[in-house]
Amino acid sequence: MSGRPRPAHTRRAELSQHFLLPAAAARLVQATSITPTDLVIEIGPGRGALTRHLCKRAHHVVGIEIDTYLARQLDNGNTANLQVINADFLTCTLPDSDYIAIGNVPYARASDMLRKLVDAERAPRDIYVVLQREHAHRLCGLPYVRESLWSLRLKPRWHVEILDRLTRQEFSPPPAVESVFLHLGHRERSLIPARDLPLFQQLVSQTLEINAPLAKALRQHLSRSQIQRLAQDLRFDAADQPNALMFEQWLGIFRFLRRGR
Repeated sequence: MSGRPRPAHTRRAELSQHFLLPAAAARLVQATSITPTDLVIEIGPGRGALTRHLCKRAHHVVGIEIDTYLARQLDNGNTANLQVINADFLTCTLPDSDYIAIGNVPYARASDMLRKLVDAERAPRDIYVVLQREHAHRLCGLPYVRESLWSLRLKPRWHVEILDRLTRQEFSPPPAVESVFLHLGHRERSLIPARDLPLFQQLVSQTLEINAPLAKALRQHLSRSQIQRLAQDLRFDAADQPNALMFEQWLGIFRFLRRGR
């Protein structure tokens, strides 16, 4: 960037910057489980709307901001428990101790950022993100939409829920899409053992890829009689497409398969 100061009201359009207004930021932080003992990683603090409230609530806040101008403005705040890192979150090393992640993230990069967090060797205890509503629905699956590869990948290890809905007028400038505040809470005990998670994801992806009813799509893993039995026990229709299954039904099918090995 050039040395010329940038007016505080301007934004870098290529970073999809839609800044939260103060009242909305205060409400969202209030909805979190952050305590005075927590380390918080904030992704893209921007103008600091969330940051100010996080610093009042958490023990230590690390803000990772890719925009050099905004990072400098945040760093000039002289807040004792705030550390600002001017970097791309996707290239940063995550803590190896307990922490919480939060951010009003660029919607175009949200999937990559969430993947980095949930796949981290030391994943956060909680993740709070402002997301495009349709994206959040895909991560939640039911009851908003049918289960997706993303929702089925998350649910064994994470509790996923929408905590709040934001109006477009709660951002500056207002985005063209609807937004929500999503929470991913790391389960203390995974519903599927870590060693079996790749097998579960393989079952889901292989079955969803087959454009056929469950009676046929599951035949690569189960006999006809086993499918009929599971359909009765788990209460699904074998004539339905695989994307009609709820997470709990996928879990039941997988556990049946693991018992048979």
